[in-house]
Amino acid sequence: MVLFQKVPFQDKNHLLKTVQAFSKEHLLAVWLEEVLNAYSVQHNPMGLEDDFMIELRSKINDSKEIINEPYDILSAIYRFDHVCNQLAFQWDGRTHMEVYDAAWKAMYLRWAQQLSLVKEVQRPIVKYAITGGNANTDFLKALIRKGILNFFNIRMKSQTLYRISA
Repeated sequence: MVLFQKVPFQDKNHLLKTVQAFSKEHLLAVWLEEVLNAYSVQHNPMGLEDDFMIELRSKINDSKEIINEPYDILSAIYRFDHVCNQLAFQWDGRTHMEVYDAAWKAMYLRWAQQLSLVKEVQRPIVKYAITGGNANTDFLKALIRKGILNFFNIRMKSQTLYRISA
């Protein structure tokens, strides 16, 4: 028996989490395309269509499971970097959700392009795609997580992010 349900507090973090969850499937596909493009540029600059590249192109879109957790980490890093949870006035007629959605997608696309060039992120995704998920997924997920955290110079301990001072 449910007496009442709490209405979530409408702060920036709650709206960001909602926007990030809503656009997750689309952005995972975008990241996989960026990985495919970066891999093609680095390892197949002439654009030759050999058996490996054909197989990779056909299987890369089935690899969303391997970057599901890294997407959540990137979402947390974005919220960590944008700490202020006060809603601002929107004078251009857009809602807060539209503003945060546009800002999140722009940053995510930039990060996806940059992270797709990082070997610790790119190679496990390609390996997972080629093996069809038969590889050690825990190890591959740990490699991607480590690559992302090193890229941002952040450490994570018990679901808490810490920035490493330079």
